[in-house]
Order: sequence, then C-alpha cells, then structure tokens
Amino acid sequence: MSNRKRQQEFKGEGLQRPKDSFGGADLKGNPKKARPLDSKLPIHLTLRATKSVLRTPKHFGIVERIISEVAKKHGVKIYKRANVGNHLHMAIKLPRVKRWAAFIRELTGRLGLALKGVMGGERLWAYRPHTRIVRGWKKAFGIVKEYIELNQREAEGFISRKDIKTLKDLRLIFDG
Repeated sequence: MSNRKRQQEFKGEGLQRPKDSFGGADLKGNPKKARPLDSKLPIHLTLRATKSVLRTPKHFGIVERIISEVAKKHGVKIYKRANVGNHLHMAIKLPRVKRWAAFIRELTGRLGLALKGVMGGERLWAYRPHTRIVRGWKKAFGIVKEYIELNQREAEGFISRKDIKTLKDLRLIFDG
C-alpha cells in the first residue's frame, strides 16, 4: 500500500468534466463553449447532408477520394468510415487539436464544391459537424467501430437496422 495521498478532487459549479460531444442537431444557435477535442483519443465524426447525394454512383468515388486526400494532408488518421448517402461517419484521430479547424474546413468545403451541381443552389450540410470523444481504446472504440460498420452494411443494402441493432445480432443470423 502506498503512503502517497490521493489528489484532492474539486467539485462544484463549473468544475465538472466537459461534455464529450458537440455539434450536429444538438447545437442550437451560436455555441458558448469550445468544441471538446482530444489528440490522444479517437473521435467519432458525423457529417449530415441535406440530401442523399454522397453515395450516388457518380459521386461516391469523388467523396471517398476527397476524404482520403484531406485526411492525409492534415495528418488525420481515419480508422473506419461509412458513407451512408445522406451522412458520413468516421472514427478519426487528430495529430494535434490545432489541426481540427483546417481539416474540417477543407473537408466540408471541398465536398460542398464537388457536389455543388447536384444540390441546385441548396446548402450541402444540414448541421455543423458532430463530434464525440471516444473515451477508451478498447471497449468504447470497439463499439464505435461496430456502429460505423453497421451503418456501412446498411448503406450497402446487406442489412436492415429494424432487424439488426448490433454486430452480435448479425453474427447470430449467419452463424445460427
């Protein structure tokens, strides 16, 4: 047993741990707090479009290429991604928190320009990017990767999310 004293925990107004998620449909108006980001933990990023144009045969390859190019340019590691048609899911890791603004600005801007013709003057993005810090590399990260995999399989038409909620359900169908 160690003789060291435990560090005192501070409690009270304004001293709680910040929320790990930010943006998307939850964000109303002008945010008063900074987006929580972490360069040591993975981040689940979701970008929602106003129309289902991200997965059309004509634009699917363009969208995938732009995502890869922008991530490589800014040093962002993409662990898993799913193009669902009207939204994108990505499990990413930032090299530095300071790289976030340039990365997301270029990614959303280039995708917007590439799909400008099909949008007919409408804006591409329905909401600001939604991010959630994934607290943990084992269980939590595995859950996020599974969730992205299910979204990808649903987009490809292999499964219906009404019947299958987890990869475990999918395995039971094929193995059982």
